[in-house]
This record gives sequence, C-alpha cells and structure tokens, in this order.
Amino acid sequence: MKRLAAFGAAALLALAGCGRSGGPIDQRALTLAIAADPAQGGSNHFTMLAPSPESLSSGGGNEFYEVAATAATLGGAISSMEDATSRDVYLGQLRLVLLNLALAPGQRDALLAEEARFGETDHTEWLAFAEGKAAPLLQPPSEEERLPAYFYDIQFNCRNCQSADRGMPVWQADAELAGPGATTVAPVISLRQGQVEVDRVAAWRRGRPPLVFTPQESLAVMALRGRMGKGTLTFPTVLGEASVRSMRAQVSRRAEVGPHGLLHLTARVDLTGEVMRSPKRVLRLTPAATAAVESGCATAMAQLLTTVVAKAQAAGSDPFYFARALYLRDPEAYRAAGPWQDAFRRAQVRLDVHVRVPEKGIIV
Repeated sequence: MKRLAAFGAAALLALAGCGRSGGPIDQRALTLAIAADPAQGGSNHFTMLAPSPESLSSGGGNEFYEVAATAATLGGAISSMEDATSRDVYLGQLRLVLLNLALAPGQRDALLAEEARFGETDHTEWLAFAEGKAAPLLQPPSEEERLPAYFYDIQFNCRNCQSADRGMPVWQADAELAGPGATTVAPVISLRQGQVEVDRVAAWRRGRPPLVFTPQESLAVMALRGRMGKGTLTFPTVLGEASVRSMRAQVSRRAEVGPHGLLHLTARVDLTGEVMRSPKRVLRLTPAATAAVESGCATAMAQLLTTVVAKAQAAGSDPFYFARALYLRDPEAYRAAGPWQDAFRRAQVRLDVHVRVPEKGIIV
C-alpha cells in the first residue's frame, strides 16, 4: 500500500510541474484514463478520470474526479467535457484506455484510430478491455489507495510479480495490428466480488470482436507468445498431482508453406520452473521423481497450448507470431498464402513442449 501511495504522490508531483507552460495547472483537466462503453444510437459513453484541482494545486494528495459524456466520437465527448468542467482536457498524461468488450468492432476501431491522431498522447498508455461496464473499473477496489489509472500502470509494469506480462501499450497494439497476422492481445479486466481481476487476455483484429480466453488458457497464450515469466501450473503425474511455480517460457517458431499451399507451423516452448508441490508419494525429489514432474508438466502445458491454438484457429486470429515467423523467413510465401486469417484456420500446427525443473525444489 505504501508503494502505491508513493507512486501516486510522485506522479502528481510530476504532473504539477509539466503544466507550467500551458497555463495554471488547476485550470486543466489532466486526463489519466478514458473508459468507453456502448450507448444507444451508435454512440459511445465516455468517462474521463482526472486529478482534482485541489490535489494538483497543493502538490500532493490523490483525489480524483470523473466527467462523462455521450458522443459519436472521442473528440465530440471531449468538447462536451470541456463545456461541463470549464477546463481544457489535456491527454498528455493519459495512462489507460479501457474499452468495453461489448463495443461494436467498427466503433472500437474508429475510436482507437481517432485516439491515435491526438498529438498530445505518446501512445505509451495501456490498452485494456473491460468485462461489463468499463467506467466503474477506473476506480480500484475501495480498500485500496485511490490511484485510478496508476493502479493498472503498476499492475502491467510489475513483470516480476505476476504470472505473465499481459500489459499492452497502444503503440505496440498498433504495430501488431499493422504487421503480419494483424492480430494483437490485450488484458481483460473484470470486477468480481469487489476485487479487480486482471487474469485473462483477449486476442483481436480489426473488424472482429475480441476472442476472450479463460484464465488458464490466457496463461498458455502468454506462454506461446514468450511472455510468461512467473506462471503456476498444477497437473497430474504418474506419482500423483504436482505443482510448478515461477515458470518462464522461451519460444522459437518456424513457418513454411507445404504442398498445395498448406501452412506448416511449428513452435518449440521451453519452460523452466520450480517445484512448488511434489506428488504426495514423493518424499524427496530424486532424479526419477523430477523426471515424472517434468513429464507431467510438459503434457499438461501441451494440452493447454493445443486448446488455445485450436480456439484461435477457429476464430482466424493468430496472436502467436506465426505470421511474423513466415514473413521474416519468406516474404513471398507469406504473401502467396493469401489472407492470413483463412490460411491460419487451415494450417497444420505442431507444438513441442520441454520442461526443466531443478532437483533442489522450491525457491521463494
């Protein structure tokens, strides 16, 4: 909690210094987060979160206020917000763009394209989806310090304290959508029993609704993307159930076009981790017991990876960088494959999973 409070105070002090050349800081609405929910008539309901004038003028505190407007465009909403607050909306400190999963793909794509044209933003802000209404998720749980957008900033930046690096800055999403495969991934945020959960991801491409994965599937997605750094998995072995923690994934991919234009895709996933719980019948991690744990973990992860690849193929979304692998190896073959979403649906995919755990057991 102290860490959150210190981060917020430092952020507000930084904000207080960057507005000196643009007029009094307490006369501007320094937007930290924007949430977009669907509204009637093809419009969106936008909610903006900004520090209160009192917090900025005193150089401390962490009080925030929200302003909402319904409009067909983000620019139209900003105009309404400026009229309502008598303050200029400034997006140079934007940290989060939160989109309702229910937004129509055309509205979502138009909104992101419009946001990309705002010259104040540097596009390092995080992009995320919200399950249900997005606006309430601008506030972290009531028992947490009130550091709205920075709650997610810390969540996505803390790669060493979460199972996978799910954070997706807008600039990276734009790059992946414009690159081979034209598919990207963003975290899905939900509110469950008063607690904010960030344990799922959604793959999406322009013009299509997001493909949401379960928490366990999401871990496999991030492993196949090479962005799992502290994963945990429980699985059966020949000696009984076991668990491995702190799993890291390294991935190598190969893509080629076979006879009749059929794609052959291969991914090798190398996992390392620590034994969190040995099988009940194992008193000591002997080489034989370790081999049984490694085999069970590899089998369980291979099954998970097979599930998420099949799910992604059915949707024609490739969040695993197979398209990039083929493009880098043979650009002409990539172009000859035709629309990637169709080629990926028909592709033959081979997954090789290798697991290594040290015999010394758990390290905390």
